[in-house]
Amino acid sequence: MGLASMRIMTLKQIAKTLNSSLPEVEGVVKGFCVDSRLTKKNEVFVALRGEHVDGHAYLNEVKQKGALAAIVDQNYQGPVFGMHLFRTENPLLALQMLAQKCLEKTSRVVAVTGSIGKTTTKEFIKTLLEQRYVTAASQGNSNSQVGLPLTVLNHTTGTEDILVLEMGMTEPGQLSTLVNIAHPEVSVLTTAALVHACRFETLKDIALTKAEIFSHSHTRLGVVDREIEAYETIAQIGGCKKISFSTVSSSADYHLETVNEEVRLKTEGQSISLGKICLPGRHNLHNLLAAIAVARYFELTWNEIKQAIPFLKLPERRLQFVQKGGIHFLNDSYNASELSIKSALETLPNATGKGYKIAVLGSMMELGHFSDECHQRVGEFALNYVDKMYCLGAECLPIVEVWKKANRPVELFMERSELISSLKKNLKPSDVVLLKGSRSKELWKILEEL
Repeated sequence: MGLASMRIMTLKQIAKTLNSSLPEVEGVVKGFCVDSRLTKKNEVFVALRGEHVDGHAYLNEVKQKGALAAIVDQNYQGPVFGMHLFRTENPLLALQMLAQKCLEKTSRVVAVTGSIGKTTTKEFIKTLLEQRYVTAASQGNSNSQVGLPLTVLNHTTGTEDILVLEMGMTEPGQLSTLVNIAHPEVSVLTTAALVHACRFETLKDIALTKAEIFSHSHTRLGVVDREIEAYETIAQIGGCKKISFSTVSSSADYHLETVNEEVRLKTEGQSISLGKICLPGRHNLHNLLAAIAVARYFELTWNEIKQAIPFLKLPERRLQFVQKGGIHFLNDSYNASELSIKSALETLPNATGKGYKIAVLGSMMELGHFSDECHQRVGEFALNYVDKMYCLGAECLPIVEVWKKANRPVELFMERSELISSLKKNLKPSDVVLLKGSRSKELWKILEEL
C-alpha cells in the first residue's frame, strides 16, 4: 500500500498538544498545509516565515479557501479573518511537535538518508516489507524539516505496521531534529557524496553529519554503506548495532556480486541466488542491498524477498527510457551529483546504426568550493562514454574546457530555450541521449518541448 488518508485530528486536540487556547467551535481537521496556493477546505494552515515569503501575509487567502484554523507566531498582531489562530512561539516547531505526537506508540519507523539513492532505497524497502506488513512511505522526496512532518500528519493513519520515512539534510543538526520527530527503529545511510555540499568543508564532514541518523536512543539497527567516507568512525556513532552493505567489498555484512547476469548475495554465512534482476544502473543494486538488509531485520524470508524483487520500480525521472521521434532518451533528470552522473553515463546504452551517444548535462548546484573539480571530473569521465556533449549552466564550464582540450564536440548554453533550439537542429533518429542535471535545471522539460 502507499500512504493512505490522514489521521483523524480535532482542533481541540491540536490546542492541547500545542498548549494553546481552545477554539470556540470544535472541528475535524482534514489536513495541514504550508502553501496558501494548495490549501483546501477544513485544513489547518501553518504560517511559516521564509527567506522571501511570510505565511502570515496569506491568512485571508487561506480563509477564503476554507481553512479551518491557522498556526501563527505568538507575536502576530494582524486580523484573524474569522479563523481560530493557534499562537505559538515557533510555527515550524509546532508543526513538528504535532507530527511527533502522532507517532507516539504507533508504527515502527525506518529512516532513510544519504547523499544519493535515498528515495529509491525508501521505495525498495517499502516494496519488500509489503510482502508481510502494512507499510507506508514518504511521498516523493518529502524529507525536510517541513516535508517530513507534513507527510506524517497528512498521509499516515496510525494503523500501519511500519513507516518508511526519507530524511534529508543540508546542514548539521537537521537529521537530529528529524529523528526526534520520528524515532527510527532502523536507520539507513545509503552513501555520502558531494551533494548539498556548499555548507561543508570536506566529504568526511558530510558523512559524519549524515550519521546523525543513528543518534536516537530508540534506534536498534544502523544499515550503512561499507564504502562510505569515515566508515570506522560512523560505525561507532550512536548506541545501535551497525551492519554494512556493499557491491564492492566482500568484507561487508551484505555483499552483492553479479556473475553472468546472475545476482548473488552473500551474508549470514550463506550465498543466495537472486537470479537476474532487471534494474538499470549498478547503483540500484547498491540501493536494493540496503533494502534487503532492512527486510531481513524485519524477518522476511529469502523467498518473500525474491517474490517482491520483480515489483521494484524506480521513482519518476530516474533512469527512465523514453523514445521520441526515433531518438532514445535516458531521462535521469530528477537531480545530479558527480557519482550519479557517472552511473548514468555507464548505464547509457550504445547507439545503433548511424546514431550518436549524447550527454545533455545541467549544472550540479549547491557544491560550493567543490563545484569546479566535480564538473571537471564529470567531463573527463564522459569522454569515454559519449560522442557529443551539451551543457546547461555556467557551472558546467569546466566540462566544456575538458572537452575542448580533447577536441571533442561540446556546446554550452545559459538558457534552456537555446539548448532546445540546438537539440532540435542536431538530434537525429537512432541517437541515444542522456538527460541529467540538478532539479533546478528542469531538464525533463526537454522531452515536453522538443
